[in-house]
Amino acid sequence: MRFQTKIIVGYTVFVFVLALLLGFGFYYISVNQSEEQAKTNLGIAASSIATQMDEKLLQMETTMNYILSDPKMLEGIQLLGKAGDGNISDAYVADARAAIQAGISTDYIINHSYRTVVFNRTGEIAATYSTLSRRTVDTVDFESMPYLTLADDSKGQPILIGTHSDIWGVQENPQVFSLKKAVQGYNTGYIEVENLVTDLEEMQVSQDDLVYMIIVDGDELLYSSDEKVALTDYTDVLGTQGETILRSGNQRELVSCYLSDRYPITVLAIQDMAIVAESSAFNLLFTMLIVAVFFILSMIFVVFLSHMLTKPIRQLRMVMENTKLENLGEDVDVYAPNDEIKALSNSYQNVMGRLQKSMVKEKRLSILQLQAQFDSLQAQVNPHFMYNVLNIIAARGMSNGDDSICEMCGSLAAMLRYSTNNKNRYASIREELEYLDQYFYLLKARYEHRIDFAVTVEEEVLNQLIPKVALQQIVENCINHGFENSGGQMRITITGWCEDKKWYIKIHDNGQGFSGEAMGDLQKSMKHTRSKLLDNLDNMEMEIGGMGLINTYARCLLLYSDSLIFTMNNVEDGADVIVGASLDEPKE
Repeated sequence: MRFQTKIIVGYTVFVFVLALLLGFGFYYISVNQSEEQAKTNLGIAASSIATQMDEKLLQMETTMNYILSDPKMLEGIQLLGKAGDGNISDAYVADARAAIQAGISTDYIINHSYRTVVFNRTGEIAATYSTLSRRTVDTVDFESMPYLTLADDSKGQPILIGTHSDIWGVQENPQVFSLKKAVQGYNTGYIEVENLVTDLEEMQVSQDDLVYMIIVDGDELLYSSDEKVALTDYTDVLGTQGETILRSGNQRELVSCYLSDRYPITVLAIQDMAIVAESSAFNLLFTMLIVAVFFILSMIFVVFLSHMLTKPIRQLRMVMENTKLENLGEDVDVYAPNDEIKALSNSYQNVMGRLQKSMVKEKRLSILQLQAQFDSLQAQVNPHFMYNVLNIIAARGMSNGDDSICEMCGSLAAMLRYSTNNKNRYASIREELEYLDQYFYLLKARYEHRIDFAVTVEEEVLNQLIPKVALQQIVENCINHGFENSGGQMRITITGWCEDKKWYIKIHDNGQGFSGEAMGDLQKSMKHTRSKLLDNLDNMEMEIGGMGLINTYARCLLLYSDSLIFTMNNVEDGADVIVGASLDEPKE
């Protein structure tokens, strides 16, 4: 799978999950807000209905107080209450009836009630008449009125009577609710103010939102907008002033309870949660639309972003595919919008540069190695001829009984075989020291007691690679130049050790050291050699002649490159030449 495709697929899954989570969260919050709003609205509705009920009952109570505050009507009510004893003349009774009927027939009383009735147990009845309430009956069975005893016991306080049929009408008996009050005094009578139940239906705030309402007088049902609703289903809610509760029974519904401060009534506003769920359907559609738009816009952004992020990678791929030997050193021109891509481009260019340098170094090292062998053997001399000559000298020494000549010829032959072997370009330091041991033997045969050697090299250093004949060249330089004007004891010490993941070989002599002019020339030549081989990658085949320190430095530089350590120093008792490199380099 392509990198860009992986980015798109990965971000698609991420964005899809994120969109679902955001959509679910938004929908959850919106549904909760809808429920909370429904609770708030239902509470307001219950409070509004309770307030309207208080106002209606207050108007009915005010009508009673209006009648009792009129002296003529109050006197007439009291007179009719005493007329049953037979002590009042018919004329007074007639005047009392006329005063009461005239008093209750005012517009104020007629307009604020369905029917207002003033009556007593002797059968006296005076009632309002209108096109709505029509004519009142002449007689009523007072024994069928259980509320009269309650009115008597209330001591002048009005009692609320729930939904019942109007017993005072001649033609119609609609459902009404009423306030009834016993007028204080012996057998004085009663006042009843009625209003139609249909007036309560008009109090509903919103027919769409409010399914039904219940009005309770104490523990008795005063009014219910749904006849199928039983008051016993809501006994757990009664008394919870101002609270809206979510109930789960046969159906989930919201119930808001509100208690009147003035009258013993409780209003229950009830709403089916199915209606709230219908309002949430729009939230679901809106949420799905938001999720879809968010997902589409996110995918457009992801595709565009993935294309921009992978553009430099595609360019770098084309550059890599078009890379050849001829253009290894060319600059890599890749659009790099961020540090990571730029670093990757630079790393690739550095790899190509190192590869080119390695190839050139390998070529130069091969040429330099052949030239070193040519210079060390003086290629005009046939090595097989030299071996034959050495064998003749060794045979002559044996015939004369001179074993030292045989040993010197053997050492020289071993050195020739090692240095002229073209199979390997490099040798381990262990092999170099074995070769150097042959050279030391020849030097000892020449200088005898005037020269001493000491070699101390750690085991880890012995396995490192080094150009062949490198150590012998440095030792030879010590003999030829370090003791050029010295007739004293010559001492050469070779020490090898490891430190900070690098290995070191120090060749120390107790000679006269480097002269200032010689040191300057050597350092100048080393700088020139480094520039030629590493910076300019030029061929130095004709410039590195002889077997001196510069030849050794050049070959080590080609082998170790920037990790090479090659120093020359004058010390108190002679001179030091130190060669070293990283422990893990080089690998042939």
